[in-house]
This record gives sequence, structure tokens and C-alpha cells, in this order.
Amino acid sequence: MRKLLLALAAWHAGNGAFMLAAPEAWYEFVPGVTETGAINLHFIRDIGLGFLAAAAGIFLAATRDADRQILVPAVVFLGGHAGFHAAEMLTHGTTAVAAFRDIALIVVPALLPLSGILAAGARVRSGR
Repeated sequence: MRKLLLALAAWHAGNGAFMLAAPEAWYEFVPGVTETGAINLHFIRDIGLGFLAAAAGIFLAATRDADRQILVPAVVFLGGHAGFHAAEMLTHGTTAVAAFRDIALIVVPALLPLSGILAAGARVRSGR
């Protein structure tokens, strides 16, 4: 689980750093983003900070033998983001390619920190 959480932290930190450092390039680079409306540099940077905060929590959970509850804020942000994408797909429709992209790059990575919380809970219940 540690290696998975470290990889996930790196993924989200990279995305957040990209959003902060080069929001225009991020807007053009990430598939589907230009279809969501005009670029808003302030908003992209704000969301980049959210990804960095989530990455920090995931990193702390992966590198310390601390309570995995530290993942809760990351789950709230990433899960909310994923839920918003899923709701948009359901209400507005999507192509198969866009659905696969969003599920693979947004929904699945959002569920992984939750698996860290659930795994920690299972260890506590089993006495390990």
C-alpha cells in the first residue's frame, strides 16, 4: 500500500505543480479541459493547490506509521472531484473515450486513498 500511495502522491503533486507553474500549458495539455470553457488562470491555480494538499496528505500517510485518517481530506477533495466528473458524465453524456479517460485518470486515483483508509481499518479490526 505504501508504494501505491507514494505513486499516487507523486501523480497528484505533479498535476498540482503543473497547474500552479504553467496553467496555460496545463489547460492546453490535459485532454478535454479546453472543452469545459474559457481558461481561468486563478481557478486553475486554486485547484492546483487542492491537488498539492491532497498529495501532501497522501505522502504523509505513506511515509509515516501515523493514523491513516490523515487521508480523509485527500479523499474529500479527490472524491468530490471524481464525483463531480461522474455526475457530469451521467447528466450530460460523454463519449466512450472521454468516459474511459475520466474514469482512469480521475475516478480511480480518487478511490485509492479511500482504500488506504479501509485497509488501515481492517488491520485495526483484525488486531494487526
